[in-house]
Amino acid sequence: MGCSQTKIEPEALTPDDARIIRETWKMVGREAYGEYGQRLMLRIFQKCPDIKSLWQNSRVMNNANPATTTAVAGGDDTDAPNTANRWKMDLRNHGSKFFNSLDDLISVVDKPEELFKMLNDIGIRHKSYEVKSEHIQAIVDGLNHTMEFGLRDKWTDNRQKSFGRLINIIVARTNRALTANEK
Repeated sequence: MGCSQTKIEPEALTPDDARIIRETWKMVGREAYGEYGQRLMLRIFQKCPDIKSLWQNSRVMNNANPATTTAVAGGDDTDAPNTANRWKMDLRNHGSKFFNSLDDLISVVDKPEELFKMLNDIGIRHKSYEVKSEHIQAIVDGLNHTMEFGLRDKWTDNRQKSFGRLINIIVARTNRALTANEK
């Protein structure tokens, strides 16, 4: 046997993982999705600055409102009124969407076929935004950082490990959809 390290893609969570994930998720609470989501997005942008421009450009091009922005080719809305407030609000909204999606995924953690289908759909949708595999990987650090900050001493090793296994599945399955038909 050689020393090569092959990454093994996890295919399912244990029943204990599913229980721990659900119990932990209840601690977060829907009312925190915006706050947690904003923190997650900022952490992702900090670790992978190229994602910020990719996300910002598609946001501006898809959501430009002529009454509130001066969006031009290339997605620059720097002269828009209240751009800083708009940026924070959009960031919080997108982060909240992420946490709502995570809530949907957690609701099926013990149903791998449903989980994989949802992740495939997410990957296909994000492929149209030109998201790359390395961008999805940024979620790992961002989510761990966010959960540790939000839950503090309740973010135990067991919770981190169970969520880590879920995030590995999310990354692997989303990347599978992102890279389909590239070969």
